[in-house]
Amino acid sequence: MRVVSSAPQFKDALASAQRESLKSFGDADVLVEKYIERPRHIEVQVFADTLGNAVSLWERDCSVQRRNQKIIEEVRLKVVPKVYRSTILDRPRRLA
Repeated sequence: MRVVSSAPQFKDALASAQRESLKSFGDADVLVEKYIERPRHIEVQVFADTLGNAVSLWERDCSVQRRNQKIIEEVRLKVVPKVYRSTILDRPRRLA
């Protein structure tokens, strides 16, 4: 992964990532996406039965990670405004 903060850096960073991809995977294709500086990793646990009933059990902030492994799970997020909380809980429940 390369983080580029200015347009002049992009060409060299892209070429470097493509060389690394080619060497590691035999393919120079890479994915370019917007870098989010302070992301939040939010999970919602859903319990469902075979009758179509489902409930969500709060949201958890799993943003504190080390090497992509969760270190801390914090329940009842303080960073999410209340207006979004119902959507965060309802959509996974409906999907289940």
